[in-house]
Amino acid sequence: MKSKLYGVNLGGWLLLEKWMTPTLFQGTSADDEFQFMYTNGSTDRLENHRRSFITEDDYRWLADNGINAVRIPVGYWVLGGDAPYADGSRYLDWAFVMAKKYRLSVIIDVHGLPGSQNGFDHSGRKGNALWFDEKYYRTQSLMALERIAKRYGDHPNLWGIQVINEPKVAIFHFKLRQYYRAAYKLLAGILPTGVRIIFSDAFSPRLMNGAMKQTTHRSVMDVHFYHMATLFAHSRTLDWFFQKTIRRKKLIQRLSKTQEIIIGEWSGIVNQEKLNGLSLPEQYKLFQEYVALQLSVYEAATGWFYFNYKTEKPGVWNFRSQIEAGNIKL
Repeated sequence: MKSKLYGVNLGGWLLLEKWMTPTLFQGTSADDEFQFMYTNGSTDRLENHRRSFITEDDYRWLADNGINAVRIPVGYWVLGGDAPYADGSRYLDWAFVMAKKYRLSVIIDVHGLPGSQNGFDHSGRKGNALWFDEKYYRTQSLMALERIAKRYGDHPNLWGIQVINEPKVAIFHFKLRQYYRAAYKLLAGILPTGVRIIFSDAFSPRLMNGAMKQTTHRSVMDVHFYHMATLFAHSRTLDWFFQKTIRRKKLIQRLSKTQEIIIGEWSGIVNQEKLNGLSLPEQYKLFQEYVALQLSVYEAATGWFYFNYKTEKPGVWNFRSQIEAGNIKL
């Protein structure tokens, strides 16, 4: 397996996100996986989705199109379930079989934590970020990490385990830092030394730089760059977007002196306001240039993972559709 990771996220598969697969949620009022699992026929529908959304054809396509790694978002319940959530172990097992067959590195990203670490649907349950309020939830998270590490730690294609995804933004994050220390100690006692332990920058890469001290195992900071979500982005010019992206290279290089950096999520999307008034060919051209620039900048990191590999419909969040349309060139 190559040292530089060129990857995609397999989001919307083992942890549902309604906007990716709206047909799955059709006929329900559910907004997240927690609510979905209380709807009629949810178990059968979920099983069919897991079986059909990602298949061997997808792994073959990735290997044929220059991708050598996948980041797989999962809920803490993936091994064993936790009502109403359903066990997904056989699909994660199968993902490793495919990864070995097509020579892909794997990051298991614990995307949804007990109580929710951010209150968004992609944590499994919308609402309050109760993960920070109850020590029990953080203990549950460590137990989930332990199960994952013991089951997949020795697999030759496991590149790393990510202990949390996108926790809510804060300044000091004492509880999060404490969790990072506990997670590192736990995983370092189970995993082979070549497997990385990955933590989130909580959208504050400068503040969280070095938050997970490394001794026996490499720690990796996961940074997500969604420039359209930047404060006051709606009022910025297109040139500002491009210049900000260029400056990211120096930031990545500086952060990399402390630990490895991966760009765990990014895409070619810009604010809709920036597209107003542009013809369709002009929008395609802008997307192509913006993606090409990001690909160049992210070479400074250990690897990158486009979000997402696929969605129900083609578009900027659907990496496969953009490759096939010629808008992304690796």
